[in-house]
Amino acid sequence: MSASRAEPGPPHAAGLPAGSPAAGWLGAGWPGAGWIAGGLAMLCWSAAAGAQALGPPVRLTPDPVRPEMAAPASPVPVPARVAAPPAAPSVPPVAPPSSALPSSTPPSVVSPVVARPVPVAREPLGAPDPDGAGLLSGVQGLGAEPWRGLGRAELLPLIAALPVDTPSPATKALERRLLLSAGSPAIATGEAPPPRGFGALRIETLSRIGDPAGAAGLAALLPAALAADESAARALTDAELTRGGLDCPRALARGKGFASDYWTRLALFCHARVGNRAGTDEALAALRSSGARRSDPFLMVADALAGAARPPARALALQGGGDGLALTLAAMRTARIAVPPDRLPLDNPQALAAVATNPSTDPTTRAAAGERAAAALFLDGRQLIDLYVQVQPRGDELLRVKDIAQRDRTARSRALVHQAMAAAMDGQRRVGLASLAVELVDPRLRAGPVGAAAAGLLDTVSPTGDAAALAPAAARLYYALGRLDQGRRWHDLALRSGRSADTAWLWPLAVVATGRGGDDPRGLAAWLDEALRGADTPARARIAGQLALLQALGVAVPDEAWLTVTDGAGPPTGSDAGVDPALWQRLGDAAAGGRIGETVVAALLLLGEAGPAGVPPVVTARVAANLKAVGLEADGRALAREAMAALAGPAVATAPAASPP
Repeated sequence: MSASRAEPGPPHAAGLPAGSPAAGWLGAGWPGAGWIAGGLAMLCWSAAAGAQALGPPVRLTPDPVRPEMAAPASPVPVPARVAAPPAAPSVPPVAPPSSALPSSTPPSVVSPVVARPVPVAREPLGAPDPDGAGLLSGVQGLGAEPWRGLGRAELLPLIAALPVDTPSPATKALERRLLLSAGSPAIATGEAPPPRGFGALRIETLSRIGDPAGAAGLAALLPAALAADESAARALTDAELTRGGLDCPRALARGKGFASDYWTRLALFCHARVGNRAGTDEALAALRSSGARRSDPFLMVADALAGAARPPARALALQGGGDGLALTLAAMRTARIAVPPDRLPLDNPQALAAVATNPSTDPTTRAAAGERAAAALFLDGRQLIDLYVQVQPRGDELLRVKDIAQRDRTARSRALVHQAMAAAMDGQRRVGLASLAVELVDPRLRAGPVGAAAAGLLDTVSPTGDAAALAPAAARLYYALGRLDQGRRWHDLALRSGRSADTAWLWPLAVVATGRGGDDPRGLAAWLDEALRGADTPARARIAGQLALLQALGVAVPDEAWLTVTDGAGPPTGSDAGVDPALWQRLGDAAAGGRIGETVVAALLLLGEAGPAGVPPVVTARVAANLKAVGLEADGRALAREAMAALAGPAVATAPAASPP
């Protein structure tokens, strides 16, 4: 089966009789599949007109446009497209899905057809959006015309809805590439100017995902966009305050055209940072005269910056985000005011990164904040390790670290593991500590900085026979991080050591990570044989998700494998995953039309804040297949690798304390 059970094929392709459950959804390799499916559709059309339409599940690969499905009975409303019809798609041809299943197909194989978007009106287009400059172009970006076929009015709400706090490095890398790519959406003739421009939204989103350098670079190309949008200007300034390296004169220049007191607060901070007492007093007086409340956290810290006593940290309300939180935290750092552990803004990873870099805050609190910030990619693995080594052990904790970690799976326990590793000299103890560090990583965070910090300990252990018990977990972590050479070395050790059960579970991850071995059916058979041994219903669902990811990247999954894993239900679908059907359909339509920018936007929205490791695997499989169809195979593979890394292994345990914020 090359795409999904939506592709019909001859029953004999899998050695099955014509009336078998799999006969209605075999692969599309049979030349007669298309016209037979069409004939069945015509015969069943009149009977289906008055009933709920049933049909095959939605495919993973791009959906071909079929005129008879252009106006579904229950259309899903989507924004009207304003672009001209796209050029012929430059994606591989795919067979159309059958519109009806044979009467012998059992209900378990059938799922509702996802309705296509309603027909859209086409309007003449005017000039392209002037905010289309970008730092990336050509193959570095998304091609010469990333927004072909998508108008500005339709695009802007999609850009504003992109995820910002995802724990997925591959998602953020693709999003950054999208936002930095040069290219302008078309403007419909007579279209009114939008409330917020294309350039400003891109600058703000780059800032909010933790890329102030990219946002500043784009702002340099689009100065008018930043000067007209205070929200974007503030987002960039907040990101620079959090990440460090704020250029005060440049930041203050951004606010010259805006009237809010944010810029007065920024001026106060900048004056205080360089010891300009007169400027600090002047800005503080301006804030007080503007009606700022005495309970305002920033005003309380500003008094300390102006020479007053430091306020009690517990009197500062920091939770819930709040306007100007980044400025307040930066001022607290300058005033040497610690952040108490019960005042951490847990729902704001960018603010948590600021707490983690406040040297006045308790090291354990900094490590807890830093770990959550790193989970959302606002700190890297090296910064997280630096926070771990500052945590102070008590008594003989380094000797009892394994027992402590079993009871308390928190950032402090992971910090103690790192410190115990630095003090350990015995080889077996080092192997045990490295194994513990890997075990303490939440599977959803293996591909990010939290996993990278654990891999830093693995780097000090050699893949020799003495470490054979660690080999499968080490290979899994390295593959998740995309460190393929190290992953192969530990994988080879696992194979040599004869640990058949754990090693079999590595096969699908290795195939997705390296792109090798997927054409050998023996590997698939060996993995399935081991994975299905004693598998309960949740385990079988996980295996089905892994099969979907493999299939999306081109691995041939036999029909009998799907039948065995799913008890005859066949591959999972979009309706199984509970996703927005219009968005699911939009992704396939955009890829089939060769609309790269729209494909990427739809993919990012489907993945959402959870990222590929946090959504049902069939969603990531759909995304990977369609990215591959528009020439972004490397991006699709990276996303699939993260999803597979979260699923790989005979047991998938979750460490709540290490979960993404």
